[in-house]
Amino acid sequence: MGRRSAQLVAAAALAMVGALAPGESSAQDRAYVGIWAAKRAQCRQGQDKQDAPLVLTRNRYDQHETHCKLGSVREQGPGMWRVAARCMVEGDAQSHSLTFTVTGRSLAIRDKQGTRILRRC
Repeated sequence: MGRRSAQLVAAAALAMVGALAPGESSAQDRAYVGIWAAKRAQCRQGQDKQDAPLVLTRNRYDQHETHCKLGSVREQGPGMWRVAARCMVEGDAQSHSLTFTVTGRSLAIRDKQGTRILRRC
């Protein structure tokens, strides 16, 4: 297995561990859990690359130099969650209010800067 494949497998394992923590909602209840990217080629990138895919677990958001703990996650309806995130972005502590909306294999992430659409890897 190549280095990139190993990194992708490790990221997927991390996502599953976060999704299946004892006493928490299952991955089906939190459809945002998974690996997401704007372009298919990003799915093969390691987290050391600037265009790395986004890895979402039940309580984490990780992409390259952005690492967030998802505090309050409130379901707003089928496939929609409002999220309060505490993040370290390139070493800078930040707080963000996000909305995750999952439709089929797409994830829309909305914040104060707008909406971006990602596809499940």
